[in-house]
Amino acid sequence: MHRYQQPQAPSRRPGRLPVAVKREAAEAKSTRLRVFTEAEKDEIGIATLLGEYTELGMNHGRPTFQKVENAGSEVNVFVYYWDTRDGPEFSGWWFGDKVGGTQVWSRAMDSGKAPPRKGWRVPWDGDEQQGLLLVEVMDTTAAMAQPVSASNGPRHASLLKQEPDPDQRVMAERVKLAMERIVAAEAEVEQAITSTKETLSGEELDESSLLETDSILRTQLDNVQSEQKHLAKELAEGRAAGGTQTSLGDLARLAPRVRQLAVSVGSQLTHVQAALTKVRQQAMLAKQKASAAEVAAEREQKDAASLQAILPEAMDIVTAAEDAVETVAILAAAVSVDETDTSETHKAKAIQDIEKCASKAQGDLLEAKKLVNGHMAACKKYAPEAQKVAIQEFAALEKRLNEAAKRLTPLKRFRQEHEQKAAARKALMEISQKLSSAELEIEKAHIMTSTDSQMEQDDITSTAQLLGPAEEDLKNAKLLIAKRLNATSKDDLEELHQRVADASAKLTTIRQVLARQEEALAVERALSEVHEKIEQAEEAYLATSEAEMPFLKGLEVLPIQEGMQAVAQCEAACERCEGALDVARKFLNKVETESKTKWSKEGQKHLAAELKKCRDRGEETHQKLRIFKKETRQRKAKAMLQEVSEKVAEAENQSQALAEVVKVLSAELDKVTVEALKLAIDQSIAAEKEAVRTYNAAREVMSAKQKEVKDPPLLMELTKLQKKLASAHQEMVKSRQIAKGGEQLIKDKKVVLEEERKVGLMETLVEKAEKMMPAEDQDVKKEELIQIDSAIKSANAAVHASQRSLDKHLAGDTSAKACLSKLVSRVKEAATKMEKIKKTTKTQREKASAEVIVKAAEQHVEAVEAALQKVAEAELPFLKGIEVIPLSEASSAIAECEQAAKQVQEALERAKSLIATKTIEAKKFAEVASKPCLERLALQVERINAAAAKLSQFRKDTESHKRTSQMHEAAEMLKKAEEEVEKTIEAGAPLDTEDLSITPEAATEVCAKLGHLEKAANKTVTEALVFLAERRKDVKGTPKEVELEKMQAQLIKIKAKLQTAKKNASQQEQRFVARKLAAEAAQRGEEVEEELKKVQAAAEPLQQSSGFLVQSNVQRLAAVVQELKAKDELKQAGKDMTLGAFRAFVARLAEEHNSEDSVFSEAEVEAMFHHLDADNSGDLSESEFQGIFAEQFFDEHQKLTRLHCRLADDMKEGWVTMKGNQGKVFLDRLSPHNTSLKAFERMRQASCKVVGKALGYLNSTRKTLADCDRGPLVEARTKMDELRAKVVASQQKLDEIKKKVEEAAKEYSKREAAERQARSNARTRRLLDSISKEIDEKCENLRQEAKRIREVIDPLNSTADLEAVATPSSILRDGEQMSAKLADEMAAVRKFIEEHEAPKSAEGCATQIKQLLASAVSKLDALGKLNAQHMKVARSSALKVGQAALRKAQQAMRTEALRRELGVEALFDEMAGEGEVARSAMQRRLESLELSLSSEQVALLLDTIMESSSEDAVISRWRFLRNFQQFYECQKNIALTTDFVISNCKPKRSLNASEVVEVLEGPQRDEKLGIERIRGRAMRDNLEGWVSISGNQGTAFLKERPKPFVVCLIDLPLEKDFLSSGEPPIRLLKADEVLEHLEGPRSDTSEALMRARCKALSDDATGWITLTSQQQVTAEKGHQKFFSCKNGVAITDGPNIKACKVFRKLEAGEVIRLLEGPEVDKDSGVTRIKAACLKDGLEGWVTTLGNAGTLYAEEQTQYYTVLCEAPLQKAKHSTSETVRALRRDEAIEVLEGPVEFTPEITERLKARAVNDGAMGWVTATTKRLKRWYPTYMCKQSTVLQDTLATKSANLVRRVEEGEVLEVLDGPKEDAEAGLLRVRAKARKDQAIGWITLRGNQGTLFLAQWTARDEQLAKQPKEQKEKEQKEEKEEKKVATSKV
Repeated sequence: MHRYQQPQAPSRRPGRLPVAVKREAAEAKSTRLRVFTEAEKDEIGIATLLGEYTELGMNHGRPTFQKVENAGSEVNVFVYYWDTRDGPEFSGWWFGDKVGGTQVWSRAMDSGKAPPRKGWRVPWDGDEQQGLLLVEVMDTTAAMAQPVSASNGPRHASLLKQEPDPDQRVMAERVKLAMERIVAAEAEVEQAITSTKETLSGEELDESSLLETDSILRTQLDNVQSEQKHLAKELAEGRAAGGTQTSLGDLARLAPRVRQLAVSVGSQLTHVQAALTKVRQQAMLAKQKASAAEVAAEREQKDAASLQAILPEAMDIVTAAEDAVETVAILAAAVSVDETDTSETHKAKAIQDIEKCASKAQGDLLEAKKLVNGHMAACKKYAPEAQKVAIQEFAALEKRLNEAAKRLTPLKRFRQEHEQKAAARKALMEISQKLSSAELEIEKAHIMTSTDSQMEQDDITSTAQLLGPAEEDLKNAKLLIAKRLNATSKDDLEELHQRVADASAKLTTIRQVLARQEEALAVERALSEVHEKIEQAEEAYLATSEAEMPFLKGLEVLPIQEGMQAVAQCEAACERCEGALDVARKFLNKVETESKTKWSKEGQKHLAAELKKCRDRGEETHQKLRIFKKETRQRKAKAMLQEVSEKVAEAENQSQALAEVVKVLSAELDKVTVEALKLAIDQSIAAEKEAVRTYNAAREVMSAKQKEVKDPPLLMELTKLQKKLASAHQEMVKSRQIAKGGEQLIKDKKVVLEEERKVGLMETLVEKAEKMMPAEDQDVKKEELIQIDSAIKSANAAVHASQRSLDKHLAGDTSAKACLSKLVSRVKEAATKMEKIKKTTKTQREKASAEVIVKAAEQHVEAVEAALQKVAEAELPFLKGIEVIPLSEASSAIAECEQAAKQVQEALERAKSLIATKTIEAKKFAEVASKPCLERLALQVERINAAAAKLSQFRKDTESHKRTSQMHEAAEMLKKAEEEVEKTIEAGAPLDTEDLSITPEAATEVCAKLGHLEKAANKTVTEALVFLAERRKDVKGTPKEVELEKMQAQLIKIKAKLQTAKKNASQQEQRFVARKLAAEAAQRGEEVEEELKKVQAAAEPLQQSSGFLVQSNVQRLAAVVQELKAKDELKQAGKDMTLGAFRAFVARLAEEHNSEDSVFSEAEVEAMFHHLDADNSGDLSESEFQGIFAEQFFDEHQKLTRLHCRLADDMKEGWVTMKGNQGKVFLDRLSPHNTSLKAFERMRQASCKVVGKALGYLNSTRKTLADCDRGPLVEARTKMDELRAKVVASQQKLDEIKKKVEEAAKEYSKREAAERQARSNARTRRLLDSISKEIDEKCENLRQEAKRIREVIDPLNSTADLEAVATPSSILRDGEQMSAKLADEMAAVRKFIEEHEAPKSAEGCATQIKQLLASAVSKLDALGKLNAQHMKVARSSALKVGQAALRKAQQAMRTEALRRELGVEALFDEMAGEGEVARSAMQRRLESLELSLSSEQVALLLDTIMESSSEDAVISRWRFLRNFQQFYECQKNIALTTDFVISNCKPKRSLNASEVVEVLEGPQRDEKLGIERIRGRAMRDNLEGWVSISGNQGTAFLKERPKPFVVCLIDLPLEKDFLSSGEPPIRLLKADEVLEHLEGPRSDTSEALMRARCKALSDDATGWITLTSQQQVTAEKGHQKFFSCKNGVAITDGPNIKACKVFRKLEAGEVIRLLEGPEVDKDSGVTRIKAACLKDGLEGWVTTLGNAGTLYAEEQTQYYTVLCEAPLQKAKHSTSETVRALRRDEAIEVLEGPVEFTPEITERLKARAVNDGAMGWVTATTKRLKRWYPTYMCKQSTVLQDTLATKSANLVRRVEEGEVLEVLDGPKEDAEAGLLRVRAKARKDQAIGWITLRGNQGTLFLAQWTARDEQLAKQPKEQKEKEQKEEKEEKKVATSKV
């Protein structure tokens, strides 16, 4: 860089950043820099930095620039910014060789968005040199128009020349030609490279194209290298000719581009050479492969012929060997161990034949193997393909030989194995018999536990009893296997072991199942209780809805009394709900805690899941309750604060009215007139008065309520109202402020008008001046110039006047700123025009401006000199000759000097700033004006420099004066410190004497005063030391430093003197403190000793417990006597009582009272007697005995127990009731032991407090004295330690006494409990005999009754021919009645047993009572089970009688139909009245058939058909046809013919497999052909004809099947016709509905539909619906009006809101349908409509707008109305599963669509609904319909009820999960509940009733149970899974075929 030395970079530089943007892109940017210099000489060498820069990219949020021209140097120059991330020393703008590089040349400490103009340091760590390096930011066009070397200053012409010479023009032309050549070369190279890449990227490369590409690239490479040499030559010539840096730089920058071209071409040439080599190698390899293939083909052909010659021979030999082995196997198979009729001789001969054949087969195998191995060795020399085929063929032959050898191996040992098998079979039979017994028992248990449902407790117990014998049998089987181990074959042994293992595993599994079943029962019981608690809580929450109804009518403001009453009801409901929730929560936590220790992980998991649901339900209820409570609090506050709310609302309204009035005053001034503003001001005055009045009234009411209300929630609501009132007040204040500014607005409006006038006048003057402006080339006369100047001045003055006026108004707080701003724009526009005008007089103006500049500079310099004069005046006090002036005067003078110097400095800075600014401004003038101006400014700079020198000298003098003053201040501080130390010494003098007669009070006072003085003196000394240290730093190295050292030494002596005085006073203070502490400690020690003695005395009686037990017994005796009025009997005796008489008396009490409290032992009686015998006379006097009652009496009239007592607190006496006449206890007797124990505990706690206080005092004092190491306080601390040890010992004694008393109390409790237990056992023994006798009598009566029942039902249980039993119903009825009576009697006995349940204790006789009761319960259970078993057999027999009668009736009914040529349905229609056949009609028809049945058998037959014995029972069509119709299913294709005789008939059509045929006639047998035929109706197309059941060779064509029914899987429309006619469906079939198959299925095609995905507003169900088809419109928008609730509101029965009754609450978001209205209630002011709830169909009146303006419901227009019943389906397909049926007039919301949909071809069938008999057509797919079976399995526990109607039904019994039920009737719909139910019979106990299929919430209770399901349930698990898998595969295949 020429002479410029590159300095080292800073020690820590940021990392390099890559340049991410290319130069070409940078040159396209609009921002550019121009770097130039104003220096006359370049001593550093900055020419490399000068030039033009273009924007390159961004770095640290600022643009980066790169120099465009490099002056022939290879060095790049960048200008970039670096932030403070590496420290402030590296931040700023930099010149460097790269962004973030290590070589930098210049730096500017600036953080602007662009590089600064000046402030650049060159080098970067040097000083700034004015004008050396300047940067100017310009745009692209300006930069291109101005040469890089141009400059604004005239001082750098020596560095950059302005005009190029002729040589430079020639050089520029060279650069241009070189650039054009290189650009052309680049284009050619780019085209060649592109062509090369396309050639190389092709899939197939050929040598010719690659050679051509290589030639092109080599040509381009030669051209580039030639250009490179030419460019180097021109660069050398240019340097020799002295070319400019710019031109040489341009040429130098072309060199890298040429080199890059050469590199690119060379790289592509390398790729082409590589590809060419590869292509040539591939061609050579292909040629070699073709030659080798020809040789290989010849060899393959030769070897293949050889293989064909030898292979047949080998195959024949192998086949012969296999045949020999097969012969042996056939012979061996003929000899079986199971052949019992074969002689031993025959077997021996057969075995010999087998051995001979085996030997021959072995030889054949060896020969064959030898031959095959030889051929395999030879074929290894074949060609590859022939070798492969040969090896495969011979390997297959070898494999066949190996398999034959394996088969032969066991046959060679046939004799030996035959004998072993015979012996093993015998042993195996013996073991199998033992093992089968065990397996049988285990299988029984397994069957009992294989159910998926929950087992009963009885079943679990009986199953467990089976496992014991099974386990024993299994053990015996294992022993037999071990004994016969050697006699059994390996396979049989493994089979036996496997059977044993399977049985053991199954046994273990059964035990695990039983454990799980027992656990599941316990879990379900616990869950049932939890659910009950949660349901109670939920019911309690539902009660809250009724309580809040008064608030939901729409009246937001209720009368106060009515509102408070409703709030009270809501609060009571909340309390009840909270209580129920708390009970449920506690119980749930209890169950959860117990489950962690009681049950397994599975049980815990199941329980946890259910408990979580319950907890969620409880939490949901709790959250609802919280919301309800919050609403209740708000309503309560609203009711109590109604008056306040009204006043606040009135204040708010008035405030709003005032705000509306003053809106005019807030409008923009240019849109209102002065008159409108005046009118608004007048109106605001009146509105303001009214607002203030209402606000004051509201405040008065608010204050009164604040005094009354104490409840926090109400206070909170009151606070909210207060905030509202405050907000209204704020609005009112704002409005008042706006109104107050009304006058100002008028003034502002007037100002705007005035300013508009002035601006208009100014614009007129500017236009005038503009018109007077001459043209550019026009000569102007002097007179015209004067006129123009005058006009310019006038216009300019007007512009400035307008600007000042507008600025003045805008500077203030005015509302006219917007209008004035518009005027400012006009003024600026005028000013712009004036600037244009003034350009013509630029020179004259510059001269004038220069004069102004010089005058301003002179004024600022004069101000500096004037300030210097004030400096001299401030220095006068120090110039009078007095060296040491007073401290205060010196400080004041120094402050004035510093202030004067500061003013001079400020004036200097202002002057310098002005001159620097004006100098730059003057430099811009023309030379004529700038030169004299700059010279005069230089003179002012000299004056400023002189003033600065004077100021510097003045500051030095001031600093000297300041140091002198500070030395004086230090001497004063030293003197003050010495005086305060002396005062401290004097204050401590009274403590220096050795006399201790001074009082403690006086000593304390002296110590306090001394401490205060010491603190003050120490502070003064410290301050002086700090001050002297600071001053010493200031005078370091001057003579005054010695003086300060002397002062410091003196001050240290003073401080030492203070420390000595402090130490002396401290010793005397310690004496007084030690004496005081010793006295206080001794006093506390004495208090502790006294308390310890009291506690020891109180504890002595408690350690002897025998006396307390006697007193307790006496209390019990008194209570018993008082209850039995024994007191009166003693008075009548009137004599003393001896010990014997007392014993007899107590025994009589025990008999009469009959309780544990009345039982006393002999020792207790004797102890009580001696305790009551106060005078030890040996007998009890009446007064001594009466003493146990202590004046206790019994009120005969009121039946009250009262006693005379004295209160322990105030010793008052009186009578009090102890026990009420209803048994309520008001007072209970105190236990003497407990009373004494509590008194002792109170005394001990008081003593502990005394000891604790003493110990705390000693510890705190000891802690205070811990730092003392000498003096009197050390002795005091020693005494404290001794006394503390004594106090701690006393505390330990108290703890020991407490432990002894507690041990004595425990012993007392044990003795008392032992006596109580003894009394309980004695009473229990007396009960045992009486209970046992009574139970035995009752059980014997029950056994006799059971015997009589067996005798009654014996005809049904013992008769072989049940058809002979003529009265089965009577027998069964009598047995049932007697069984019911027996059950009642057994229940009474059970209740008796429960009432006499033994106590919880398990000791003594209580255990015997438990055993007795358990034995009795066991006998009752056994008796009940036996009777139930007998009755079960009787019921089964009666059922068989009915079934036999049914078979006769079926045969007779079909005969009747055939005779009359009617169908079975026609017979039903004859009997049916209204769709069903009555029992009486059915009975008459059966009697007309002459069945030879008794009346009871007929009745039983009817019961069997109808499953009911009621006279009102009916039989439905479904049950009738199921009993009397017959159907067949086609198994193979067969013809449907016209006649019975096959030889005469013609076929109508062929019946396909799976088609169903209804029997119309037959079956009839064709004796000639030996086949059976029926006349039937094909259900597919109703075609009738004859068809064969089976062929004459036994082939089955038809198979009997039940009547075909299908079940709906989804909701389906039942349509009238086969082809959809567009009419509404007959009705919508529900999911789970059953249909009777009548005809079909047949194929159907349908037309396009318009469908949409929508949401039903009644229950939020979503799905697809057909909106329109070509035949009908299903749903339409705008058909009805709907409203959506915005807030909770009630629906009522009438429009009058005050007289109406509330139905229920409508929640926010609920949608209702408009029926009538809206109407406005004139009395209440609310708007109401009559509407229907979409949620539940409820109709009523709803408030849409409250009387306070609250919006409760808003009209919605986006909903559709369903015009006819239609299915809501899950998917877009019209045959998809139905979510549910949409009812007519139901509202829906469209979520997606409508879209057009064309359905696929479907199958349709005709069916009759079992529910209501409706007939129609439905679409049949596997997702819509499936075959129905009249058997269901319970999937979730539910109930079996006696009627179809759910609400009025009675419970038959509960059906548990896993139970199987057989359908008797239905499914039919419970219209009221909307549920499908079936009448079914439970397989478990034959219970009959109605049961729900699926709940209204979708819960599945019953699922289809087919014969296949039952078969799978009985199979082992592995087989079941296998068959289920196969079944799935079959279904998949069938689905794919369809």
